[in-house]
Amino acid sequence: MYKKFKTQWIRRFGFLLTILMLYSVAAFADIPAAYVDIGYGARPMGMGGAYTGFSDDVNSIFWNPAGLTLMRESQFTAMYTKQMGLIPYGLAAYANRIGHNYVAGGFITSGNDVLRETTIIGSYASVFRFPVLGKTGIGFNVRFRQSSFGNNQDGGEGRIQGSATGYGLDFGLMWQLSKRSRVGVFARDLVNSMTYDNTTLNKSYAENIPAGLVLGVSQKINRQSTLALDWEKSLYADTFDKVHLGAEVTIFKVIMVRGGVWQNIDSEPNRNYSTGMGLNMLIGRIGLQFDFAYLINDLAHTPRVSLSLTH
Repeated sequence: MYKKFKTQWIRRFGFLLTILMLYSVAAFADIPAAYVDIGYGARPMGMGGAYTGFSDDVNSIFWNPAGLTLMRESQFTAMYTKQMGLIPYGLAAYANRIGHNYVAGGFITSGNDVLRETTIIGSYASVFRFPVLGKTGIGFNVRFRQSSFGNNQDGGEGRIQGSATGYGLDFGLMWQLSKRSRVGVFARDLVNSMTYDNTTLNKSYAENIPAGLVLGVSQKINRQSTLALDWEKSLYADTFDKVHLGAEVTIFKVIMVRGGVWQNIDSEPNRNYSTGMGLNMLIGRIGLQFDFAYLINDLAHTPRVSLSLTH
């Protein structure tokens, strides 16, 4: 009886995963430039954004909330960057374990008076045991969004002004296939909506943030080295699949060296590279980690700096 149930479960799960990864909406994304995911955290981006199946720290809130279940201690992180040398981004997040449950909260803010976007995220994750899959981490994010635009005084009297509010729901899975292998799935903005109030034209309208679907795997080569691969599936007619490949090597348990590459899958691929490092130290009972990443792009190079605390 169990063997029959096991076979049926495998078939159903395989069918569902295949549909999710191969399905593309024959439509265009509503507002592709709104709340764009630039890749958050210096550690993940030092690995080229290959982090969905590797997430094991507070950065999981941005990459795969199910990865919170791999945390052993409470963590805080903050990051700052100026994307392409133009748009400032800042974030902070805190994650904690409460019994068998994991909770986290964070925020992302970007832009200036021309356009400012703010996202507040609340996360929950826990570990479950399923037939076939065994130990599985499941996580959820709830996103609350707010933006304002047209508050720059140099825009003239005819500039468009207004604000927007909305929400989004994320879902993540993390399978520990073995002591060294993990598989993660992250569905970003699976359900979402934004309502825009244009005060200049006295109009209101609702649009969706483009959803995202990522499948990631990670393989620990030895105690010091890990390889990770993410496949970011395109869900819209005007976007492309992306592949992210990254690695992290730990030296003397103190220094982490990272590298990565990612590109879209198209006849004219846009390839990007990244390199990074981390420095980990212990001050009393507090763990202090400094992470730096440098993203190499044809248009402009972008550094990322993160500071994390563990206790």
